Amino acid sequence: MTNNDEVRRLRKRAEGGMSQAQYELAYYLASQPNAEKHRKECLELLKSASAQGDSLAQYALGNWYGRGIGVRKNYKAAYSYLRSAAAQGHPLAQYELADALERGEGVKKDVKQAIKWYRKAADQGDKDAQAELGRCYFYGIGLARDYEQAVKWYRKAAKAGNADAEYGLGYCYENGKGVMQNRGRAVLWYRKAAEQGHKDARTALKELQKSAPQLRTNGLQDI
Repeated sequence: MTNNDEVRRLRKRAEGGMSQAQYELAYYLASQPNAEKHRKECLELLKSASAQGDSLAQYALGNWYGRGIGVRKNYKAAYSYLRSAAAQGHPLAQYELADALERGEGVKKDVKQAIKWYRKAADQGDKDAQAELGRCYFYGIGLARDYEQAVKWYRKAAKAGNADAEYGLGYCYENGKGVMQNRGRAVLWYRKAAEQGHKDARTALKELQKSAPQLRTNGLQDI
């Protein structure tokens, strides 16, 4: 929003019951320096938009209740809103719904259902879901262990910048899991994860370079 007239017009549309305007107004108010004073209004706006089927509002409410933002933390409510948004194809909601199902937060733990939602989000390009799907294939969580599939999904997420996937891909290259062993590429991916602060990657990188100090990488060709 750039001026008060725009905000007034948005508020008028929101008060008229337009779900998109209600979500946008809530988002605007929540981003202001004095956001705390608007928490109650934001919550009402999001609930109204959510009741009309707005997936963005449903996802936002899922986050608020899951993290206790402006409301008392309530995993059951978070799960309900996330599921509604996920069912409409919201990729972030699908990822967080999968995470809740795997952990058993607000719902009975169901790893197979978690895999289903990780896959839906991953297929839409969500890098965190792709990394989790890679992890599940690598360890055989909720499906048959398959290192090649693990590498496939780790690679997608790693190319998008997910540090866990970068580390996982590095580990696969170092140990020849699902891919031909290549310690040079392992160093490359460990380094990328380490640069994002991944502690396990830092440790792995130090150990690998200590055991083979001659290793060098020449960039990201053929990855």
